[in-house]
Amino acid sequence: MNSEEDEFRRIEAEALRRAARDEDDDTQVYAKPWQGLSWEDMPEEYAGDSNFLSGARWAEAKLKEKNNG
Repeated sequence: MNSEEDEFRRIEAEALRRAARDEDDDTQVYAKPWQGLSWEDMPEEYAGDSNFLSGARWAEAKLKEKNNG
């Protein structure tokens, strides 16, 4: 073999190693399921304040929309 063939085989082997490494990437993205607010999450001092509760539900809906977008 000449040096050109050796270089070709070296480059080919390196390309195969890189392809195998990239193909075997087990990295996965896990998304946590949406978990809304419960009544227990609301501060007690605002329990009877319908404006606060409406605002909290609005904010929750907006966040859910943006995260599930």
